[in-house]
Amino acid sequence: MNPIIYEHHRHDDPKFPIIFHYDTLESTQEKFIVHYHENIEILYFVKGSGVATCGSNHVEVKEGDLLVVNSNELHFIYTTSPVLEYYCLIVDKALCEGFQMPIEDVVVQNLIEDSLSVSYMEHIIEEMDARRPYYKSAVQGMVLLLFTQLYRNYSVIKSPVIADTWNHKMEIVKKAIGYIKNHFTEELTIDEMCKQVGFSKYYMCRIFKEITGQTVIEYINFLRCDYARNLLTSGKYNVKESAEKCGIPNLSYFSKTYKKYMGKLPSKENS
Repeated sequence: MNPIIYEHHRHDDPKFPIIFHYDTLESTQEKFIVHYHENIEILYFVKGSGVATCGSNHVEVKEGDLLVVNSNELHFIYTTSPVLEYYCLIVDKALCEGFQMPIEDVVVQNLIEDSLSVSYMEHIIEEMDARRPYYKSAVQGMVLLLFTQLYRNYSVIKSPVIADTWNHKMEIVKKAIGYIKNHFTEELTIDEMCKQVGFSKYYMCRIFKEITGQTVIEYINFLRCDYARNLLTSGKYNVKESAEKCGIPNLSYFSKTYKKYMGKLPSKENS
């Protein structure tokens, strides 16, 4: 699998292959970089609103919603409110298969607005927060109930033809993203990227937008600005140096682009 955008998950306890944490996404962060992983991920939103892109689906999320990210589904999220807060539950693929959940052949719809599913998730949160004796057993039991509810009521079997077409598009986009992430600090053009990936500019731009929800230029600019922010906040580089190092040497364009993606001018980053 492509290690550039593939997210590896490590478990402290192999007998408890579940990752659980609380996250906050601020408007100044705007977007996660698009990525994927083989494990199932479930987000439970408790404050704010945002937009999630999972594959070609773009869904609005708000407080009280569950979002299911299927195995190997490209995804990212951004907030439409000052702050978006949520719990994140990542369940190892092997555990799902142990539950006899057909995660390779069946996909669950992304947005879940179901009180029973939410109730199971809230019980999981309660157990993880309290960590009473045998909480790991309780959590795994509740995860099984949650997954049973999701796969019984909100899943669809993948069509072989649709799956093959989707996988083909995914591989194209993964290859493009890999090239971009290796060259975004350079004078990168879409024409050169398409030449390296081996597809026409029209086809590549259309597929990239369909899969990621972003244009190629938007993705490149986000990577550049995110990299520049790391340089600026390190205190080792000024605005001009950060602009040059991230691949946007024109200061005026850099400031405008940075404000669009990071929520403030680069000169205000350390103020």
